[in-house]
Amino acid sequence: MDSGSAKYQVVVSSSDVSVPFTHQFDLDDAMTMPEDVLARHQMVVRLVSDMPAVDHAIGSCSICMESLSQFEGAASRQVSCGHVYHHECITYWLLNGNSNSCPLCRHEISG
Repeated sequence: MDSGSAKYQVVVSSSDVSVPFTHQFDLDDAMTMPEDVLARHQMVVRLVSDMPAVDHAIGSCSICMESLSQFEGAASRQVSCGHVYHHECITYWLLNGNSNSCPLCRHEISG
């Protein structure tokens, strides 16, 4: 088990049925994300705008599955692991996901 991780088991019971529920809490993940929604939004916007822009990307965005060349206006963004996503898609992923990681390889995205 990684340092900063704790694994515990809870038994949820209703009537005569007991159902085990396992939850893993990762302290490192919890500490990297600000709890303040405005601060998190500002952090994600800054993080995505600092990513390299890719003007003529080929292939498809793994978040929305649409062609990378189809979206006009905003350039695609390349995350630190090398994967490329639409600007809007990676922003949405980071704002609404539970971690700052690449959707494909789970490489940590840091600014």
